[in-house]
Amino acid sequence: MLGVAAFTAAAQTAPKPSPALTINRAGSPAIQLSQYRGKIVLLAFIHTTCPHCQELTRELIPIAREYEARGVQVVECAFNVNADQLVPAFVQEFQPPFPVGWTDNNTVMGYLGRSILDTTPFFVPHLVFLDRRGTIQGDFAGESEFMRTLDASIRAELGKLLKGGK
Repeated sequence: MLGVAAFTAAAQTAPKPSPALTINRAGSPAIQLSQYRGKIVLLAFIHTTCPHCQELTRELIPIAREYEARGVQVVECAFNVNADQLVPAFVQEFQPPFPVGWTDNNTVMGYLGRSILDTTPFFVPHLVFLDRRGTIQGDFAGESEFMRTLDASIRAELGKLLKGGK
């Protein structure tokens, strides 16, 4: 079972240029997603209280360490209610070696090109892969087949991007 945001969404197709995104962090400067241009980015939209998102974080820790030297940056962005208050405890509990921050629901839905008029449920976690030019090359919804074999799926997607593939 996957966590579901109280918002609905329609599918988005990749590739497309990544919109600007600011991710807030407690006690650290905000992240501008564009600051990672030149790196491959795995961007995970999560809810800090979602068990599937917590499991994703556990799975991303070794992946982030393994791929960091190859120019891959993992970033998590929480957008659940009170994420600004919950992210510090989440980071303390999971100790990820990558940045975790927050923004609001409307910002995430705007980034993903979704509207409040969309009728399909939006499930978390939701993964977006950006190539070194800042182009979205993969966009995987929480209920997608991609999430069923998460570790293998992530490694395959990163492998394609590291080879310069789309």
